[in-house]
Amino acid sequence: MKEKFKAFTEKHARLWEFIKFIFTAFSTTILYYIIFWIGQATLVEPLKNVEVHSSILKFLGYDSNLGLAIAYLSASFLSYVASYIMNRKVTFKSNSNVLVSTLLFALMVVVTTAFTSWFGTFATNWAASKGGFWASGFMSSIVIPTVAMLIPFVWTYPFQKFVIYRNKPIEEEATEPEATEAAESEKE
Repeated sequence: MKEKFKAFTEKHARLWEFIKFIFTAFSTTILYYIIFWIGQATLVEPLKNVEVHSSILKFLGYDSNLGLAIAYLSASFLSYVASYIMNRKVTFKSNSNVLVSTLLFALMVVVTTAFTSWFGTFATNWAASKGGFWASGFMSSIVIPTVAMLIPFVWTYPFQKFVIYRNKPIEEEATEPEATEAAESEKE
């Protein structure tokens, strides 16, 4: 069984890589929700009347409640760190420059966070205007954030695979001295 699995993953390496990427995305989304819900349960009520005066948090929709802002930011940060590590080490097995890939990942996170925050606020406001089921807590706390996270999946996989975690070519191993001498004599 183990040999068949290994043969499958070697034969379908790109498919296996994509499956690992989906698993990482799913795992880090669950991590996000756990941290966010813990933050909501412990921070939102005591800090709900503390306004946050930040244009960034206002854009993200978290300027009226410090507890919600902390819950969101900590959940996002920790889930993105987990995603970076898992995708770098497990999914893409990257040997790219750590500093460059970290900076590129941070850029992708900023763009993705801006989009998901904008879209989440837009979709939540739209759902609230429709009323009924659309305005339910289930829609605003589960469905809309999940959809907002799934849309960037369209650009995060290719950007991570082909830009952030692109592997450096492995240097050819030094050839044996005899082979080098034979190759040089053939050139002459």
